[in-house]
Amino acid sequence: MWGSLHTSVWNDFVERLCVERLCGKPYPSPLHMPYLHRKPLEVESGPPMPIQTISAEQVIEAICACHLASYVQAPVSDRGGLMLVGPPGALKTTFLEVLESYHNTMTMSSINTQTLMRAQQDLYSGAIRSLIIPDMHALYAGDPRTAARVESTLMQLAGEGTRGASWQDTRHQHFIARATIFSAMTPTHFERHSKEWEESGFLRRFLWCRYTLADPDVLMRALERWTRAELGLVTAPVLPASNVIPDSLTNADRASIRTWLKYQPRPHEIQYALLCRATAALKWCYHSSKIKRNALETMRAFSKTLQRDAAIVALNNKH
Repeated sequence: MWGSLHTSVWNDFVERLCVERLCGKPYPSPLHMPYLHRKPLEVESGPPMPIQTISAEQVIEAICACHLASYVQAPVSDRGGLMLVGPPGALKTTFLEVLESYHNTMTMSSINTQTLMRAQQDLYSGAIRSLIIPDMHALYAGDPRTAARVESTLMQLAGEGTRGASWQDTRHQHFIARATIFSAMTPTHFERHSKEWEESGFLRRFLWCRYTLADPDVLMRALERWTRAELGLVTAPVLPASNVIPDSLTNADRASIRTWLKYQPRPHEIQYALLCRATAALKWCYHSSKIKRNALETMRAFSKTLQRDAAIVALNNKH
């Protein structure tokens, strides 16, 4: 009896001493408080760790905003682009398919330099503003020399613009073609080519959005119900009738946007310009459609895909 009582008192004394040193305030002595009626120890905890979870609607709105970014007046003409990096079955192609609702986008599953040059005039006039390549892996499935030439052309379209292919007569006047590039790939494909992309300057021209689904089995459960997984109620932003979207961002907005690019490939000029123009385009869309949402906060949520740790995208499936 005395041995057990001695052990209990000693344990309480040690607990009291530790709490006083950690919390900096006295802890009631067990000798003045019945053991069975003591309150549980309350230790103050810091703020919860941020969770990199965003909704599918935010991803889709940000992708559409990047397409509309070319309508925003800016001091630079570089278009840039967006690459979705995620595991197989992460709805990368499904997210990009939303852009097909716009008449001035073109999807190219099989791509080479000849097909890009045929669209040069439409790219110059603005009839085609964005190119969609559903699977970047398909570009490297054939001759490596062909892939290298197409890769170079895509870099020019997203950056300084292209005036034509090497076989065209340079003495004649050419159209300067530019386009926003959208594509998708797996993390394995990205790791395989990231080194050469960094050396060629391919990386710095695009936003690299890494994510995975919050529920990997959501697609299989939807098939068990013989339905498609719902992305939520999403309305693609409308195009401006005047072909111009005003830039209404403040200097504080741009300073905030710059912090989102910390873990993106450097230098950030093309990526930064694209994000600023996309945010301005989404802000205009919300205002013109009388949607009571904050465009900067929507893009800030999407910027979780640009960070060091991949974001988690949640689908709004009620079943």
